[in-house]
Amino acid sequence: MYNSNYVRQYERALIHAPRDDDAKRKQWVMTAITNQKFRSSPTLGSEYVVTGQLVERSGADNTEVWQMEMVSLPTNDSDGNADEVVIVYNAATVTLSSTPHVLSSPDEDVSTSSSELYHTQPFPCYPDEFDMHLQTTTSTDTLTQQYAYHIPIRSVTNFFERHRTTYLGGPDKLRKLQQEDGILFVITAMDDGEICSLDAIDGANHLGRDVIVETKFVAKRRGMVVECYHRLLMDMDIDADDDDSTSKSRKLLAKATMTMMALNKDTYRPTSKLPQWLMDLISL
Repeated sequence: MYNSNYVRQYERALIHAPRDDDAKRKQWVMTAITNQKFRSSPTLGSEYVVTGQLVERSGADNTEVWQMEMVSLPTNDSDGNADEVVIVYNAATVTLSSTPHVLSSPDEDVSTSSSELYHTQPFPCYPDEFDMHLQTTTSTDTLTQQYAYHIPIRSVTNFFERHRTTYLGGPDKLRKLQQEDGILFVITAMDDGEICSLDAIDGANHLGRDVIVETKFVAKRRGMVVECYHRLLMDMDIDADDDDSTSKSRKLLAKATMTMMALNKDTYRPTSKLPQWLMDLISL
């Protein structure tokens, strides 16, 4: 199962979470995910169960924090007794918000000059990759609607995965790494995943513009573990005050830290026996 599909299943499950005001069901958006552990994956065609436990609810911030799990479907033995062996495929802590979200560190320096340690790659981002976040508020006799745009976390993780794959040489190089060197990389964790909303004007003006993925790769344990510090950026048009010209300002749309591990393809055990070209690539 692709990394982004776990997020998609959590989103689908949380849509059905009971709420006091059912009219607000579609206003909740997954804005953050952390402590996500990729333990194993359901086999093709198998069934699984997604569970969620509400950990925290904040009316002031219009947020909910949920502890999510994807587990194997419980089965019965030949005597009809429930099988106690349940496989936990994935687990994560997610935050839902019913209002447009601002990153917890909005002042993070994302200027071009600060990116020496980051590997950068642009990607086309089509208008349909943005979701509209509609919020409706009612006071006495007034109905107010606000909306903003964001790139969903499930799409953000796809951009990050494409950049990691490209950096490691692309599909052909990774296939050669598996077939000739007996090594494959898997994602084991995601932390500090967050998205930022664009307001209605910025969103409408920039839908379909390219996004930039920046990643800093930090190798540990002789390359067996690589931490990938991802950022998703977009160059925004800023109107100048003194004339009709515009300038560019780079805005942080999302971020996450992904941890990947090198495995022996036959034993599926962690390994640090990497080929020299790969060691050079991740600066070992």
